Amino acid sequence: MKTKHFALAALALSLAACNNENEILNNDGPVAAQFTADIYKAVSTRVNSEGTGFTDNDCIGINSEDITNVPYVRENGQFGPKGTTIYFNDTETKTFSAYYPYREDSELQNGIVSVNTDQYGQGPEIDFLFASGATGSTSSPTVSFTDKTDKGDADNSFHHRMSLIKFTFKPGDGLIFNGMEPADYTLDGLKHEGTFDTATGTTAVTAAVESPITMQLGGATTSQVIILPQGVTTSLDLTVSFNGLDYTTTLPNPSKPEANQFSAGYAYTYNITLNNKGITVEEPEITPWEDGETNDVSITL
Repeated sequence: MKTKHFALAALALSLAACNNENEILNNDGPVAAQFTADIYKAVSTRVNSEGTGFTDNDCIGINSEDITNVPYVRENGQFGPKGTTIYFNDTETKTFSAYYPYREDSELQNGIVSVNTDQYGQGPEIDFLFASGATGSTSSPTVSFTDKTDKGDADNSFHHRMSLIKFTFKPGDGLIFNGMEPADYTLDGLKHEGTFDTATGTTAVTAAVESPITMQLGGATTSQVIILPQGVTTSLDLTVSFNGLDYTTTLPNPSKPEANQFSAGYAYTYNITLNNKGITVEEPEITPWEDGETNDVSITL
């Protein structure tokens, strides 16, 4: 394992959505920075897990004024350095940021990740989280990426930086699923190419035009799509394939926290009811990640 003498460093990282502080190991020479972290409103899970926090083999990248993209990987419930061990070497207080999931330097261009959220790009690898503002020093080496607002301090926990659209499909009048659930759905009206900045946690849309995304259901009646935060400039058209027929409707645009905008860190839930005569869509609910709205939709032939 390599050791690099930056002005600050991290030896052991504990990121299991916990807040326990570790014992200081060395008071005479360089002092190991010790990290704790949680995910904001962790009662809502990341897309790849039914749990409320990080899972083993998750890897995050640490940044500060002196270091760039230092990886820490979670093993046996704790995060530790992956290849590089670094330490605080002076008494100056340092400020850290971190992002998930980690990207190798070869995948970055000036710290920026290219993102594609089409059906082939869906998964935890685009569920970007970002934390910032956590500090540490030789005299206070525990760097906490946690929400400290209950103690009158800052919220330095990890926040979702993408938007999430969730669908629940229900049978309405004249229909039953009973083992013959909808096969897939296609959502049109969104842009799927963009970027994520690992140093600032910001996203940007780079696609010039909207394009459809088709998601297979495989017998499920719920589904979710991670998208880049973006304004809605056209109608959101939904087509659901059920029993060899296509049910179509136009979804209502988001109304909060900002009208006609899918905002970073928010999940938008659409309840979709298929009927013999069409689709019913309830008003969308936005839930944590952040508080929001739900839409119910009915689709009729």
